[in-house]
Amino acid sequence: MRRVLIVATAAVLVVGGLGVGAVIVTRDGGEPAEAAPPLPTTTSSTTTSTTTTTTTTLPPLTTPPPNPSGIVNPIEARLPPAPPGGIGPGALGPVVGSIQARLAELRFDPGPVDGDYGPSLVFAVQALQKFKGLPVTGVVGQAEVDALNHFTYPEPLEPGAEPTRTEVDIARQTLTLYENGQPRLLTTMSSGSGEHYCYDTPKDNPTERVCEIANTPGGRFTYYLHRPGWDVGVLGGLYNPYYFNQGVAVHGYQSVPTGPASHGCVRIPMHIAEYFPTLVHQGDPVYVIGGTPFDIVSREPIAA
Repeated sequence: MRRVLIVATAAVLVVGGLGVGAVIVTRDGGEPAEAAPPLPTTTSSTTTSTTTTTTTTLPPLTTPPPNPSGIVNPIEARLPPAPPGGIGPGALGPVVGSIQARLAELRFDPGPVDGDYGPSLVFAVQALQKFKGLPVTGVVGQAEVDALNHFTYPEPLEPGAEPTRTEVDIARQTLTLYENGQPRLLTTMSSGSGEHYCYDTPKDNPTERVCEIANTPGGRFTYYLHRPGWDVGVLGGLYNPYYFNQGVAVHGYQSVPTGPASHGCVRIPMHIAEYFPTLVHQGDPVYVIGGTPFDIVSREPIAA
């Protein structure tokens, strides 16, 4: 992959008067990104022959009002404008670090805040684009910068539900984890593809061939079983799955396309699946909105 170094004269994320850019704070042991100069506030210059005063005053950062459901929105930010063509995978530098820092603050997980536009950041940008109704490209352009600067959380799909819950939005292909009524995690996901598939069951010494449609059923469920690591079944391996509806689980997978692609489970990025089971507990509710019921096409015994 071609690596691109993004350099900007004001590569800084300002939130509530704090600059994140002069020093990029790292997570997970990542190296700090290149330091960025602070955003200018006020400058003045005066000469004895001609007096010229130039003042640059930035408007104060504000916090949007809470959502009707009581969700607290984040304070506004000031990210540098996106360059022509945007910023995408392979980019390096403090501008990327500022984007990562803002996404992390908004509860998207972009991976380490290290100034490296890698796969984890692509997933976080895709999630932002899905929530804001932007083209899902994984590239940050000016529309994404504006969305990051003035971000407000969408209204919950189940506003009267339990304050700690998971919402899976089939139409938008996103997952939101709420904790005490506030967003704890927002991520892209991939649900059932709607395609026809068959498998032999049980896994050991199968006696039956089942053909189904790859749907993710809608409704209210609860987490009931977590299997750490890889759980290999008749349809393949699921990473760190937490099951909530028969064989349907939230789990990590190497491939998480922007649209539906699974056999019915909710795929999430691998770096989020590493810790997702620590954020939820057995018995926590899961709401799947917009799902389609299971559709078993046929069941036939396997000849001896």
